[in-house]
Order: sequence, then C-alpha cells, then structure tokens
Amino acid sequence: MTAKDSCPIPAAHKRLMDCHAMWHAMADSYMQPESFRMHLNSLIQGMRNVTFMLQKQKSTLPGFEEWYTEFQTAAKSNSLMRWSVNSRNRIVKESDLELLSKVKVRWVGDWQRKQERVFSFPPRMPSKDILSAIFSDPGNPRIGVATISRQWIDKALPDREILKATREVFVNLSTLMHTAHTAASSEACGLSIREPVCVTPDLAAEPLACMDINPGWLQEHLDLDAGRGIDEVTYLVERTPENSEGAEKRYGTTTEVKGNPIEVSTRIIEQAGKALVRDKKHIPIIWFFRDDAVIDSMVPVFYDQNGKYLTMHRVADRVESLKADGIVFLNETWYAQDAKEDKDGKVIPARDRRDRKEALHILAATSRGEYASVFTPFSRTLFGKIVLGETVSETMTDIEIDGQFNILLPVIDRWRNG
Repeated sequence: MTAKDSCPIPAAHKRLMDCHAMWHAMADSYMQPESFRMHLNSLIQGMRNVTFMLQKQKSTLPGFEEWYTEFQTAAKSNSLMRWSVNSRNRIVKESDLELLSKVKVRWVGDWQRKQERVFSFPPRMPSKDILSAIFSDPGNPRIGVATISRQWIDKALPDREILKATREVFVNLSTLMHTAHTAASSEACGLSIREPVCVTPDLAAEPLACMDINPGWLQEHLDLDAGRGIDEVTYLVERTPENSEGAEKRYGTTTEVKGNPIEVSTRIIEQAGKALVRDKKHIPIIWFFRDDAVIDSMVPVFYDQNGKYLTMHRVADRVESLKADGIVFLNETWYAQDAKEDKDGKVIPARDRRDRKEALHILAATSRGEYASVFTPFSRTLFGKIVLGETVSETMTDIEIDGQFNILLPVIDRWRNG
C-alpha cells in the first residue's frame, strides 16, 4: 500500500507537515529579520493551504459538512485563527505583516523578589547596549539574575509573540486533520518522516515538544552580582530499551511515572530510595505532566544560588511551552530540625549549618492548585551505607508559609498569571 493509499487526505496532510518544517525554519532564523519575515510569510500561507486542500477532498470524507462546519464556527470565534486568515490575505494581496521587535527583561533577586519589564529595541541591538540603556534608569536593580528575551510580534496581534501564535494555529490545524482521519477510519498514515526528523505524520492536539516557544538561544542570562554572563547548557539523554533494561537490573522493578502528580509522588520517592541505597547519591529530576501523563523530563544542574533562580525560571518557560499542568521535582536536600539565625538576625540555611541532615525530597504541584511534599530522611553509617528513615507525605491545597515551595514559585506564578 502506498502512502497515498494509506492516508485519506495526503495532499492536505503533506501541507501540514510542510508547516511544521516551515515553523522550525522560521524559529531558526529568529535573529535574522529578513529571513524571519520570508519564512513567516511562507508559514502563514502554508497554514491556509491546509484547509484549502482539505476542502478539495470533502466529497471523499464522511460527515465533512458537519465536522468542518464545527471547525469553521470555532475558528471564527478564535482570535488567533482569525489573525491567521487575515494575515494570509494581507501577505498575498497587500504587504508583509508589520512586525515589531520587543525585548523582555526579567530580574530575579530571590524567590520572592522578581519583576519583568518590556522594552522596544532593534532586534539585532547588542545585549551590552540594551543593558546600558536599561540601567541608565537608576530605578532598575543591579542584583540577582537578569534574563534578556527577544520577541517578534505583529502589530495586528500585539499581545502574542509570533512563535507562540503560529504554533497555536498549527495545533488547531493538526486537531482538524486528526478529525478528518478519524472520520475516514484511518488510524495511521504511511507518509514519510521529513527533515528535521521531528516532522512526522503524527497528529497531535497539544503542542509538540519540539516546538519550543521559549528556546534558550533566544535568551541571554547575566549574573548581576558577579558581573558576568551565564551560559545555558542542555544535555540530551536518549531513552532506549537497553537503558531501561539496565536500570531494572540495577535497581529492581522500576516504577512507571504515570498518573496524577500528587498521587504518584510517594511511588517515585520509594523508587528513588532504592536508587539512593544502591548508588549512595541521587541526581535531581523534574517530570512535566499533562493530563496525568509525563510529557517531558529534565535533570537540572545548580552551580550556585543565582544559577538555581535562573534554572527554575527556565523550568517555568518549559512548562509554558509544553502546556504542562503538573510538575514533580525530586532532589536531595539538606534540612535542620530547628531554625537558627546569624548575628544579623537572618535565618541560616540548613546547607550552611554543621548540624545539617540529609533527605530525599519531592515537591509536586498542579495548575489546579494541588500541592504535595514527600520527605524521606536518610543517614550514612561509618562505612557509607545509606539508612533510610520513615517517609512523611503531606498534601495541601495552599502553599505553606515555611518556604519549602519557594523553588517552584516560578512555575506556580506562571500558572497563576496565565
């Protein structure tokens, strides 16, 4: 069976895959204004062509008038879909979109002290000149971490960044194509994978992980205390059957991370305890959830406190990109039984105390306002053997004032502020 035979709408489906590839080409040229404009124009026209091609095959698609009319009705009330159609007409019949460049600067002093401001600067203006202009205002702080994010917006859609807006339109079209395949009783297509390799015939109703609307290369980070830049480094770990088999041999039967983030936390920490006993240490891990399923994970690296602030704000960026509605953060932590203050009356962090103790700690949260803290203390014998203590689990619907959820505040604030 050929790809054409196995796909009920090959022409429209290929156009959708074209849009996926064009989105990445546009994103890759973000800092090149003319190339960005060219790829944006192609993408806008390509997205409109998806529906044109679909309409040409309406006679072969069962129930077309019903489900396509539903799509059209929803699209007319969707500001992004209206923008997409109007933009295509402007590009074809009038002129390019009127693009505006914005620079967003985020300051993070600590978990509680943070602010964001938006400035208008030329898209290729050096960061050094941007910072000079910003800090010419004595009211702008010079402490903590500053992140500079560059953004393109269309004057006709002033509240949405272009990558994010076009991705949402793509997702709506992908959902429509899935409906068309379902109507034709087609579960899979024989269309080939394209370049880049993430361009597959798969149809998703949620944002694809590869379509990152907050990519690290569009952001620059500066440690204002140290007066130096912070490089963002990402390590990719491929999951293979061999890796899973090796983990099972080393740690025993592993727990599948699946379900409500609050409910699975106790199972995760039980498995983490086994790994800790075996390896004498445990790396920090963050799982991202959507609809009670894990959609991504990462291993954060914290070199210092400012680096921790930066990393957790980038975690919040990832939550936004993935439309994640839950998060689980597993980490080794220091703790103390009581609070002690220094000579200036400031609480001494447990990490800086001689009487500190160790624990595995999970913090879990959802966009619905559910929270859980799961805590397993442990000690080391003279010969280094790990002895696990009793696990304490607590669920809540509000964040306690003791600050244990401070590290997740960037994520929780992102959910609260939309």
